[in-house]
Amino acid sequence: MVTEAAPPDEQTSREGHDHGDVPRRSWRRWLSYLPLLLALGAIAALLVYADPHKIGIAFQRFNLDYIPIVVVLAVGFYLVQGVRWWTLNRALGIRFPLLDTVFLTETGQATALLPLGELTRALLLSKAAGVGLGRVVASETVQELLFVFMLFALALPKALGLHLIAIAVIVPMLFVVAIVAILTVERLYARVRRVIGRVPVLKRLRPAVDELHRDTRVLFRHPDTYRYLPLSVAQAIMAVTLLWAVAEAVDPGKLSWTSAGFVYAVTQGAAWLSFSPGGLGAVEASTAGLLVLLGISFDVATAISVMQRLADKGLNTVIGWVCYLFARRRYNLTGASLFRFEMPPAEEVRGLGTG
Repeated sequence: MVTEAAPPDEQTSREGHDHGDVPRRSWRRWLSYLPLLLALGAIAALLVYADPHKIGIAFQRFNLDYIPIVVVLAVGFYLVQGVRWWTLNRALGIRFPLLDTVFLTETGQATALLPLGELTRALLLSKAAGVGLGRVVASETVQELLFVFMLFALALPKALGLHLIAIAVIVPMLFVVAIVAILTVERLYARVRRVIGRVPVLKRLRPAVDELHRDTRVLFRHPDTYRYLPLSVAQAIMAVTLLWAVAEAVDPGKLSWTSAGFVYAVTQGAAWLSFSPGGLGAVEASTAGLLVLLGISFDVATAISVMQRLADKGLNTVIGWVCYLFARRRYNLTGASLFRFEMPPAEEVRGLGTG
């Protein structure tokens, strides 16, 4: 087979274009790490501003008897998350074993503190089960919306007692309700879709948003979404109890469980508003600030916030990487394609919408 060579000027233009793309891709790669660097800088500034010596003393005050409780709560949270996710996947017709779903949920925590790390478990399950990424992202989205709403509901009584500060809980609750309404009410979604179509950058996301809308609407109309709602409540209770247990181990009697619920809920709102992966930096700073507001000294509050994150994300990141070593062989996953997120083709989404 003979192929005709391109004209010299065309070859030159192509080569110039390829060489021009290399520094551009490199720049974008480094730019994607900027939120992570800023988050780590925020944590470093928090530790430096608080007296490092006093923080070290607070760490030494940690009651070792609470270690089993902290570990069970930190790991158990993601086990319950996996079970809850399995019920939602099943409601969408995704037939994947319960234990495998729980295992991949824990595996996904390996990248929880990286950009788009929250989507890793969806990508893992999509590849392992051979289903579309959009469907498992939809079930993950519904799960997170229900969990966060239950979290704010637990924090509301304490927030109302703090008067104006209750806005920090009420506004995010309304925001969650608004998202659910947009994804499930056809008229509202049609208006939002028109707005998305007018914005050049967002227009490219419209096929994926259409698929998300279709699947979330199915889930919010499915009885299993509400039949297993106690699992979402259990997630919220375990997350709050983890923060309370760490505070109790460091400074007993200073933080009530209801106050811990308020602090944790507000910090999750801060994580939403920040652009840092996993809310890194924003969660630690807001947790420490709210604990000081509730009467805990700044050095102890900083130590509690750091220890809580180490127990949650730190411990489960390590466990996640260990699980990933087994998951690669079990599900024939490749490291090169594991973190490559692809948008669903527009034609495929249209076909799903008319089916």
